[in-house]
Amino acid sequence: MNYILTLLRNNYMLFLFLLLVSSNKLDAQEIIHCKTGIYIKTIKINQIDETFEVNFYYWLRVDSINLNENYEFIKDIEFINSSNLENEILEEKVDSIEKYYYVNGFCKSTFPYKSNFKNFPFDKQNLNIEIENTVANNTKLLYIPDNRFSLINKISDNNIDILNGGLFKVSELNFNTANYEYKTNFGDPSIKKYDVYSRLNFNIKISHNAFEVFQKISLPLLVVLILAYLVFYIPDHEIGTASALTVTSLLAAIAFQWTIYDSLPKVSYITLMDKIFYLVFFFIFYAMAQTVFTFNLSEGTEKQKKLSIKLELYSRYLFPILFLISLFLLIYFI
Repeated sequence: MNYILTLLRNNYMLFLFLLLVSSNKLDAQEIIHCKTGIYIKTIKINQIDETFEVNFYYWLRVDSINLNENYEFIKDIEFINSSNLENEILEEKVDSIEKYYYVNGFCKSTFPYKSNFKNFPFDKQNLNIEIENTVANNTKLLYIPDNRFSLINKISDNNIDILNGGLFKVSELNFNTANYEYKTNFGDPSIKKYDVYSRLNFNIKISHNAFEVFQKISLPLLVVLILAYLVFYIPDHEIGTASALTVTSLLAAIAFQWTIYDSLPKVSYITLMDKIFYLVFFFIFYAMAQTVFTFNLSEGTEKQKKLSIKLELYSRYLFPILFLISLFLLIYFI
């Protein structure tokens, strides 16, 4: 009798184990893998507000569907942190032959981004478009980047129009997926654990056209530096003329710096462009200090007058050489 009871107990435990395993398999099969893609038409960057406006098409596709199930919740998506959202579903279909559910839409919206201008104009900015379903968490829906077939636009293709007058260029495009956990029950007592949602992130890395930016900035700064450099060709006794040149150069450089920063976010850290302007200020100060020093020497003994002339001659070569070396090191070690 005990043998029979033991056998029944073991078979019962085995039955429960097989039931649990099969149940887990069924749950795993219920997770829907949604292939998602984006085709961007235009982007406009607003550096002051740290936002970007974007127009893009998107698509959602589920393959190998069960024709008896409803997949309409797939189109219930949210674009994280977007504002002024205009979202239009262009096409929705269920292909009973190929067995897939497909949604195609067009979106126009504004997204924030966190800028980093420490290396401006060699900076790179990350623009993110994040998609998440509003009703299905990651136990029911997972996003997969849809970029594996030749007919789908390659994310490496640089075919995005940036409406900022050629100020920016796309340096990199990529997809990535992650799970996002909402660490709150949103005030609902029935929620016993945090919800985790599958989120797809389309990342656009843009950078300034550094050559064009430097071209616009370097020409005015070059004029300012030439004005300061001319003091080395002015006689020592013309202290008034030399002082006027250096003061004018300094004021022009400061005004130009303010003009540039009107188009950038107000940041607390020092950028590369700040360092370049500080370098210009330093060399203007060097020209001003050298002028005052040589003027005082020219009023002294013959030996001091000769030293004054030598300093004037040496500075004509040291000024441009030291500035170019300093500028190169500043840019090279960013």
